[in-house]
Amino acid sequence: MITTPSVDQLLEGVMLAIEDEIVPSISNPKAHATAQMIQSVLQGVRQMLPVLDAQLAEEHNDMIRTLRETAESLGDAAGDAADRVRERAATFGGRDELPVPVDREVALASYEELGHAIEASFRDLDELLRDGVESAAAAQDVVRAHLMPRYLRDVASIKVHEGFVGRS
Repeated sequence: MITTPSVDQLLEGVMLAIEDEIVPSISNPKAHATAQMIQSVLQGVRQMLPVLDAQLAEEHNDMIRTLRETAESLGDAAGDAADRVRERAATFGGRDELPVPVDREVALASYEELGHAIEASFRDLDELLRDGVESAAAAQDVVRAHLMPRYLRDVASIKVHEGFVGRS
């Protein structure tokens, strides 16, 4: 039977191959521990797979809203940086939200563009703050309100200690 394994099935196969074919041949304790850590990292990836596309669409859609609200928060602030923030809001803020499930390649390309727009807007808001534009602080809070839940979710869902392969 010809099948196309899912990413989860491929990762499971690699984990089983490590367990059945590699681990029994390892006599070095550090190498054995490293093999187990690799399996742990792969299991962590397997656990993230079911939610990645939904999170990508959710963050994508939130970045659209964030860019619009950031520009609105600036009010009538003047200057090149304020104009750039408004330009990004006009360019990216009108995009359609992504549905779930999503066409992964389209979503990743759009997500990357929006991410760069958020980063550039944050730098422009910093410039406006240095220039004494008071409304830039409120606009920066909009961006921070978007970023903080993302950071907290990443910390909760990605096991950092798994990446310390070979450390003693």
